[in-house]
Amino acid sequence: MFKTIICDFDGTIVDSGQVVFDLFNEFADKYDYKKIPQSESDRIRALTVKERFKEYEVPVLKVPMLTMDVVKRYKKSIPTLEVNQEMKRVLKSLKEFGIKLVMISANSKENIEKFLKLNDMEYFDEIIQSSRFFGRHTTMNNYMKKHHVAKDEIILIADEHRDIVAARKSEIPIISVTWGYDLEELLSKSNPEFLVRSPLEIMDIIRNDTK
Repeated sequence: MFKTIICDFDGTIVDSGQVVFDLFNEFADKYDYKKIPQSESDRIRALTVKERFKEYEVPVLKVPMLTMDVVKRYKKSIPTLEVNQEMKRVLKSLKEFGIKLVMISANSKENIEKFLKLNDMEYFDEIIQSSRFFGRHTTMNNYMKKHHVAKDEIILIADEHRDIVAARKSEIPIISVTWGYDLEELLSKSNPEFLVRSPLEIMDIIRNDTK
């Protein structure tokens, strides 16, 4: 039975794809990589993050600093970002259902808390920051160890291929959502335990698990 849900932020709860796309291009000159044409914004969603970085020549060693810069600039966009309203209702229902909700993100805790407060979504018991771009499994493993959470009692909800990889490494199931950063065709190739096209499907999965 799932007692804890770890939920991703960008793409999964908030529609921030264009903001992150614009910020990526904004720092292209500083970190010496190619800008992505707007016309390519949909095509790259079918590529893994590593494939995108390779195609646009993003220096991997500079990714941590690039991420920090994006997160700092992201703060200015928070008041204009839109929440996925169906996802908001689902999270509220899950909280009322007695599920422990944990947020995981490479974004800053300050940014997330500000967004949640502005959108009346303070449902989360904890916000954990994944500082390593490709090391989300380490953050989740540390959380499970610290809180003594069994792997069969926790599930991840996220929108990217790299999240499926992280869930595999942590040996926990994942609900991959199709309305975020990565296209359904990319997600389905990695065979997540669950693939949903609507937030309401998440409730069905959790309810069925409790039967």
